[in-house]
Amino acid sequence: KSIVNRCRPEVQYVLITKTAPKSYYGHTAPGTDDKVHATVIGKNGVSTNRMRLEAPGIFDNPFSAGATDTFTVEDYFDVGAIDCVQFDIGGKDSWVIDRAEVQSPSDKLNVYTTERVLLSTDASEAPSYAKLCRAGAAGYDVRVKTSDDKYSGTDRIFIRAEIEGGKGTTTTSLLDNNVNKGHLSEYHYEDLANVGKVNCITLTAYPNGKDAWKPSYVEVVALYNGNVVNMNNVDNQFMSSDTSEGVSVLKLCK
Repeated sequence: KSIVNRCRPEVQYVLITKTAPKSYYGHTAPGTDDKVHATVIGKNGVSTNRMRLEAPGIFDNPFSAGATDTFTVEDYFDVGAIDCVQFDIGGKDSWVIDRAEVQSPSDKLNVYTTERVLLSTDASEAPSYAKLCRAGAAGYDVRVKTSDDKYSGTDRIFIRAEIEGGKGTTTTSLLDNNVNKGHLSEYHYEDLANVGKVNCITLTAYPNGKDAWKPSYVEVVALYNGNVVNMNNVDNQFMSSDTSEGVSVLKLCK
């Protein structure tokens, strides 16, 4: 339920959204010019009111493909420990979200879409809302080295990583889709599931990438236990959503 008490001072929330890159959802443009609202949901079930995410300046264009946007909004209630955030869209457009962060005076939440999540006002296309919730309380640093070999870089591939350990798996948001050969990409993730001792990582190339990429190695640091695992592409395999160019799924283990 939503609680409003206008006798209380307003509580400030900061929401950071990452829109999926161009072509990620095929012919559907991931960005939107329509209204996007957010509702922050606490672990106790209490939620904020539905809050409009508006551009800070009249010439800003939020929610464009691949963009990271920051919004400061206010509500009359602090939900305490944050469990989920729900986004909804209005108008005649659609939006594809990749990840989001919510900050409040009491807590911070990071959420990641483990599959392609489309919000649309056309019910035949997709729901108009998406509820994204905390996967866990674990943090990871992930470093991905693109091979130094010729043609190893890419300018259009859509990769997610699934970290695997003795306690299960957890999935990241999209990795960079435009990297040169020899580049080292670094990612920091919070609020993912604790997989225990990390053993492997599985990289999956989603459709519409249309370009090959060859990783050299992936290093995962589990911040909850300091475990550092290096996993090499020992077979020197290329990845691509086009199986004539490379494999669409690549599992690397220590």
